[in-house]
Amino acid sequence: MSNMVYLLCSLPSLNFAQVPPISLDEFYQDSEKQLSKKDFGMLETVDLRKMDSDEHGKLKHFAQLYQDLLGDMTELRTAKTEKRPVRLAHLPKTLADGNPLEREKQIMRWQWDRLDDLEAGKTFSLVNVLVYKLKLQILDRLQSMEAESGKQVFESVINDAKRKG
Repeated sequence: MSNMVYLLCSLPSLNFAQVPPISLDEFYQDSEKQLSKKDFGMLETVDLRKMDSDEHGKLKHFAQLYQDLLGDMTELRTAKTEKRPVRLAHLPKTLADGNPLEREKQIMRWQWDRLDDLEAGKTFSLVNVLVYKLKLQILDRLQSMEAESGKQVFESVINDAKRKG
C-alpha cells in the first residue's frame, strides 16, 4: 500500500487539454518499480483503445461506458451517411453538430469526466493508477491532434500518395 501511495503522490497532476507532463514510458518505468507484478500486469493490459466490458474488473463500469460510446460513434457516422437525424443513446446530442475535430475533443472530454467520476472517493488505489494511465492516453491523443502535428501527418500521406502515383 505504501508503494501505491508513493507512486500516486510522485506522479505529476493531469489536467484536460494540457501537454502531457510525463510520457507513457516514464509512467510505466515509475509504476513497475512501485507496483506488484500482478498490479503492473493489469496496468499493462488497460488501454483506452481496447476497452472491453468483459475485462478489467476494476474498470468494468468505464469499459461498458466506452462500449456504449463506440455504439454512439457508429450511429453518428451511419446517420451522416444515411442523411438522417442522429439518435445518440449516451453522448450529448450537441456532439452531432460541428466539425469532426471538435467532436473528437468533446468526446475525449466526456471520457475524461467519466474517469473523474470513476476515481471519486477512491484514494491511493489501483483504480487511481489505471485511471491515470487512461487519462495520460487521452492527453497523448489530444496532443497528436494539434495543428502542426496534424499538418505533418497530412503532408506525409499526400507525399506518399504522390510518390506512388
